[in-house]
Amino acid sequence: PNFNFTLMPYCGSTAALAFSKIVGGSNAARGEWPWQVSLWLQRKEHKCGAVLIADRWLLSAAHCFDMKHSPPIREIGIDGKMEKIFRIYKHPFYNVYSLDYDVALLELSTPVTFSSTIRPICLPDHSHIFHEGARCFITGWGSTKEGAVNMIGDQACKKFYPVQISSRMLCAGFPQGTVDSCSGDAGGPLACKEPSGKWFLAGITSWGYGCARPYFPGVYTKVTAVQGWIVQNLKL
Repeated sequence: PNFNFTLMPYCGSTAALAFSKIVGGSNAARGEWPWQVSLWLQRKEHKCGAVLIADRWLLSAAHCFDMKHSPPIREIGIDGKMEKIFRIYKHPFYNVYSLDYDVALLELSTPVTFSSTIRPICLPDHSHIFHEGARCFITGWGSTKEGAVNMIGDQACKKFYPVQISSRMLCAGFPQGTVDSCSGDAGGPLACKEPSGKWFLAGITSWGYGCARPYFPGVYTKVTAVQGWIVQNLKL
């Protein structure tokens, strides 16, 4: 479908002004990250993060839906409410071993209502460039934690992980460690604020060696590299 995400009402805007389990992060104010979602196992246990991109569509990491999770993830928590997942689309090229194409599109049973605390993030065009060194934010459900990280260029990323990095992956963090996503944050957003003031989804938390280790920054699914598949499968 021909759909311009940057023009979606409320896309990439946030009501909270303060920047107050991300390693080296801090607690977030309610409404500060209105696209952050928690994936649950039968309302009992948080397993992964996800990110709202439209009123009934979310993105997460495909590995969050591997068969090792029993019972399967079928609900989300958003702004304190539970919503049911109707359908899960894993990327057809997802590789369970290398975590290449680690992205899944989730369709809700019923659309959510946008508010000051529930808003979608903007999905970038496939040609959108997130510049090396840009200050972006990772968020996760360690009681909703946040942390600022720097975008790391492709060549530097491959030096940290010489074998594992594909063109569908990007690195973000710091060479010295200090701030990183960690277990339970998978599927959550790497969000970058553009000069327009809107927040765009640069990456989906995927994997890394340990948490906040020096010379092992977090690895994220590069959204611009899978944007075509995302848009092709949306039914808006």
